Amino acid sequence: MNNLKKRYIYIQEQIRSHDYEYYILDRPSIPDHQYDELFKELKQIELAHPDWVTSESPSQRVGIKPSTDFATFKHFKQMLSLANAFNADDIKNFHDRIVKNLGNKEQIEYFCEPKMDGAAVSLIYERGILARGVTRGDGTIGEDITSNIRTIRSVPLLLKESQNSFPDLLEVRGEIFIQKSDFDTLNLKAKEKGEKVFANPRNAAAGSLRQLDPAVTSSRPLAFFAHGIGTCQGHEFTDLEQIFSTFSSWGLPVNNYNKLVTSIDECLHYFHDIEAARENIPFEIDGVVFKVNKLSLQKQLGEIARSPRWAIAHKFPAEEVHTEIEAVDFQVGRTGILTPVAKLKTINVGGVNVSNCTLHNLDELNRLDPRVGDGAVIKRAGDVIPKMVKVIPKKRNRAAAIQAPKKCPSCGSKTIFNYQAEWLVMNINNSKPVKKFSSNYEAQKYLDDQQSSQLNIVENRMNTPFLKCSGGNNCPEIFQGKFTHFVSRKAMDIDGLGQEILYTLINKKYINDFADIFSLKEHRAELEKLERFGQKSVENLIQSIDQSVSVELHKLIFSLGIEEVGETTARNLANVFKSMEALQNATFQDLIEVPDIGPRVATKIIDYFCNIENITSVKKLLRHLSISNPNINDVNEEMKFLGLQIALTGKISPMSRDEVKNLLLSGGAKVTSSISKKTDCLIAGENAGSKLEKAKALGVRIIDATELTDFINDPKTFL
Repeated sequence: MNNLKKRYIYIQEQIRSHDYEYYILDRPSIPDHQYDELFKELKQIELAHPDWVTSESPSQRVGIKPSTDFATFKHFKQMLSLANAFNADDIKNFHDRIVKNLGNKEQIEYFCEPKMDGAAVSLIYERGILARGVTRGDGTIGEDITSNIRTIRSVPLLLKESQNSFPDLLEVRGEIFIQKSDFDTLNLKAKEKGEKVFANPRNAAAGSLRQLDPAVTSSRPLAFFAHGIGTCQGHEFTDLEQIFSTFSSWGLPVNNYNKLVTSIDECLHYFHDIEAARENIPFEIDGVVFKVNKLSLQKQLGEIARSPRWAIAHKFPAEEVHTEIEAVDFQVGRTGILTPVAKLKTINVGGVNVSNCTLHNLDELNRLDPRVGDGAVIKRAGDVIPKMVKVIPKKRNRAAAIQAPKKCPSCGSKTIFNYQAEWLVMNINNSKPVKKFSSNYEAQKYLDDQQSSQLNIVENRMNTPFLKCSGGNNCPEIFQGKFTHFVSRKAMDIDGLGQEILYTLINKKYINDFADIFSLKEHRAELEKLERFGQKSVENLIQSIDQSVSVELHKLIFSLGIEEVGETTARNLANVFKSMEALQNATFQDLIEVPDIGPRVATKIIDYFCNIENITSVKKLLRHLSISNPNINDVNEEMKFLGLQIALTGKISPMSRDEVKNLLLSGGAKVTSSISKKTDCLIAGENAGSKLEKAKALGVRIIDATELTDFINDPKTFL
């Protein structure tokens, strides 16, 4: 090896060492100008000897040409989400379940970490060399962002030599984040340049990682902490403490606030210590994470769906802030329902800038009585939609109360009230109610069964829960809303038809009916000339439309947007009627015999398929589709939820509501949208509402977020 090659290798080692000292230890040992001179010499040597350059050279962090798209990559091992805990009882229950599942009462060590509020990634090292960087994605498949990951100075391109030999393959799980001070500087520079500022460090980090030009990512002050391990081939670990110690010896940055404890009480002390120090911690966190330290115990405990049994996130309490109400408007949804929305003086709540807050319905509007100029207390926990907790009335010259509009704000059509009612079977002699029903049909059936001349039926309108536009498809918001629903992920799942593009195609008259979407390929040349379109985007759109042609029956039914027909009802209809034709020809009596469908919903379905416009629209649509109907409710005696009637409410994590629902359905459960005496249990997530109260009143078994994993694994122990 000649002297220049030796010098080249030496310079690389020096630069890596100085990067580690500067970006990870925060203890630079040389001034910036000396570092710059080393880097300049490195690039001069590489310019003269390009064949010496390898991927792990410090010069290769930036310089790759911008990409046109990100490739996908399937994780070697699924990236899991964590179940949430919100108080000390949740944490103690978590510990009790671990002790129970392990079948012993030995002392359990927990590894405690701050819960970083950034973007999760997986870094793949092959024999110590960074080979790939991947986003979390859906936990199974992420996006390959290797070019962008390489620009982050705290991510080593080549692991440091140590007494621990490098694994053949190593997946390092961690978080990309931006420190608070760096975030403030980033936004200050953006303001000076007249550019858009970021709402919070998490959004800034996630957005920076998904830049198609690595040079843009390189300009952002991104940092990395390792917080876990995926696949590891060629190296054995015994516990998390050893993993993080080894990571540090290899030059991988780990969080200095991590701590090993020996009891669940110490976990709670750690939580309170971190919560008290939160404002002084240089990066954003939204809680702490507790993990069983020993890997053998983690393996014994296992996991369920996307959540490990051996770890939990203890979230900080929801943040409440005060702001001012600037206006109250009414927004029109796809079914024509008008929802009151408060326009607020922008305020940051839980790391998100909030300027709008839904008031849900007229009952909530009347209860809170918000008026222009009033103060408001807004609450937001994690990713939950902001909620107005209370209104602080303006002391002087308070504005007039908000009135329900008599005309639709979108099309000017008359608004109508939809009354919620109950039907009372009354005793004629003493005018006392005998029984009450949620529909006239059920009340009449009861009356017929009794065959008594001493009874009659009285309709009792209870309140006015919502207001509705009478304009139908003549209302732009309703017309556009039904297409937005049709192409959404849970319905036909057509990528490339975002709201703005969809509205453009509707306004340009390319789309007047559902079937028109499947004829867009005939207008390829015209579409490429439209604003926000191009050859590549049109090609991707047409490909997505072609893929959506093969659709499951329940998704097709849901996509039609029939009022009050949600995902569960659509699935039940598909399971019973087997085909769209059979559903269209179903009678009222046929429909009310379907699980979870009462007279009101049955009437909505009948009305939809009696409408000549809908009949014609569906007929045209079916010509383009290939419909399948895998019946997930085929009876299997081994199904662990068979015969159970289960309801869901609130925000459920770490699994989504859809994932939980599909697990229950595939296990033979009947998943309902309402609570009754027939309900076996209610799965109650965060911010559970009226269903939770009704379940308590009826004595229905309630499964909370901390019990969800164990319930899904073994429901018999709960019921």
